[in-house]
Amino acid sequence: MADGKKAGGEVVASGAAPKKRNMRKLALFAAVPAVLAAAGGAYFLYPAFTGTAAHAAAQEKAQDKGTASAPAPQPHPTILDVPEIVITLPNGGRTRQLRIKISLELTQAPHNLPPTEQLTPQINDALLTYLRTLRDGDLEGGLALDRIRGDIYRRLTLVLGDNVIQDVLITSLVTG
Repeated sequence: MADGKKAGGEVVASGAAPKKRNMRKLALFAAVPAVLAAAGGAYFLYPAFTGTAAHAAAQEKAQDKGTASAPAPQPHPTILDVPEIVITLPNGGRTRQLRIKISLELTQAPHNLPPTEQLTPQINDALLTYLRTLRDGDLEGGLALDRIRGDIYRRLTLVLGDNVIQDVLITSLVTG
């Protein structure tokens, strides 16, 4: 019997249906790896066309292997130690004192900044003005230190200007 019957009652030649089905499977199995290969190639070649940081780092690494030039040394940060400040916190009934020591990490080289003697009065004024506004509740909680550090950074940036302070380092904070 050369003809087969399908469930729907159609008569189909037995050799035609399996051949079409096999061609579809073959096309599917060939298309999936081709799409994956194209996606993989695009993933690895995309940084070369766009000039992203990863590609730049790879090129730099290749150049370092080709030449014996040493990379430029990173400049050490300039740290300015602010004298310790002790203030009495303004509370309702009981007295409570705050002792804080701060260091400032400056972005600029020391020769580009005014002398420390000129910066210290401005820094102390900004710090005292801020610290006198603190209450007991401002010093409690897990994020109190981060909040104080951020507020000090903002105030000192306003006083000294942008791109002078890179970070505020609270080296000591004691309340009692």
